[in-house]
Order: sequence, then C-alpha cells, then structure tokens
Amino acid sequence: MSNYRVCMIKIEHHKVVKFMNFDNKEDAEHHAKNQSVIDGKHIYEVQKNNAGEFSKIKSYMNGQVV
Repeated sequence: MSNYRVCMIKIEHHKVVKFMNFDNKEDAEHHAKNQSVIDGKHIYEVQKNNAGEFSKIKSYMNGQVV
C-alpha cells in the first residue's frame, strides 16, 4: 500500500474523479502542484496514509496551496 496519494477533485461537486498513489510526499506534492497549474477545473489534494485511512495534508488549485 502506498504512503501518499493525490486525489483529483471536481471543483463544482467536490467529488473525487480519480487518484494516483505515490511512495513519498515530495513526489505527490510536486505532481499535485504541476497538475493544478494546467487544470483549472479540479483541486488536487495530497493525502497521507495513516494505518489504512487517508487524511488530507495539502490541496492545490491553480498552482497555489488552498
């Protein structure tokens, strides 16, 4: 099981569209920030795995932390 994941969330409905797994935090944050720059229709949320439960660390929209 991965330690981190990035969820692509639709802004209007706040619904998770898809997610990608990552082994380290830096890669997850880098991916979320870069994707949010080119995609203004979604929020990219970085989440950490805590014993099988994912919790939000950071969210990006338009390349900025929200």
